[in-house]
Amino acid sequence: MNTKNIRLSLACAVALLAAGVAHAGKVSAVRADTPSIVAGTQAKITVDGDDEAICGLRLEYGNGDVDVTKMSAGRDMFPRVFVHTYAQPGTFTIVAKGGRDGNTLGCSGNASTTITVVAPPPGAISTAWPSCPDGYKLDRRSVSKRSGAFNCTGMKGAQLPPSGIACPAGTAYFTNTRGTLLGCKPQR
Repeated sequence: MNTKNIRLSLACAVALLAAGVAHAGKVSAVRADTPSIVAGTQAKITVDGDDEAICGLRLEYGNGDVDVTKMSAGRDMFPRVFVHTYAQPGTFTIVAKGGRDGNTLGCSGNASTTITVVAPPPGAISTAWPSCPDGYKLDRRSVSKRSGAFNCTGMKGAQLPPSGIACPAGTAYFTNTRGTLLGCKPQR
């Protein structure tokens, strides 16, 4: 390949990259459908934006948990709805912004909102199913209503959450060495 062809190839690559960045999806808003929930129940979180092309979307829940997903115009479109369970009370800032998903560039724009999580009333028994991180599926047979213990099985490509998961009182987080199983086991 001669110098002229290399320069032409580079110019084309730069033009294509610039066009891809100019046409990436854009995050415009994030909201919790209910601004206050009880710990252990699910929060429904909606991210709004403009669909234009493929980009990565990162949703930070404010408690160390993060979802990163790929957005594709015509298939994974805004608004995008996520469900997340907060195990502990507190006020959390939820942030939606661009994030790399593999080799996909992040969406442009960002937005944030807050959610307040309150403790359940004294003596209340939680009827909510435990929540597993993205890429993991709850083994419903493993759920112990008495101790609060449960197991989550990793699906193909699952990655361990960086900060583990929040476990009910009287249980402790565990994972196997390969990261294909995690959950909360009774403390002894």
